[in-house]
Amino acid sequence: MVNYWIFVSVPYTDFNTGDFLKIYRKIKVSKKWSIGKKTPNRKKLSKNDEILFYQGGERGGKFVGSAELVSGLIQQDNGMFDFVILKNIEFWKKPVEIRPILRKLSFIKDKKHWGVYFQGGIIRISEKDYEEILKRAGK
Repeated sequence: MVNYWIFVSVPYTDFNTGDFLKIYRKIKVSKKWSIGKKTPNRKKLSKNDEILFYQGGERGGKFVGSAELVSGLIQQDNGMFDFVILKNIEFWKKPVEIRPILRKLSFIKDKKHWGVYFQGGIIRISEKDYEEILKRAGK
């Protein structure tokens, strides 16, 4: 069974790299997405799951890309982060702004306080929500 996820990145906190473009360049080469040891949903990730990248923060509020998981969570005994391995990593030329599609997304129950639904780093979404976001990205 394929699961659908949003991986949330917040500039100036994730990996100390600044913005998502810098993170994208890093994962495009390494094929890895680092995940904090206390991140919710981390142990539910599985090979072949589909993910969307979401950029939060001041200049965020947008979906910026997609990928597929090659692995479930790979745990490391040393360090602060575990990771997953990615493939088909794509950074979209035209990001999908969240505000215009809020009403179409079922995982956001309270449309007025939508930001709270992106807390935690990894958010499970339905296939329908995943497809809606991809459609808006022209995929």
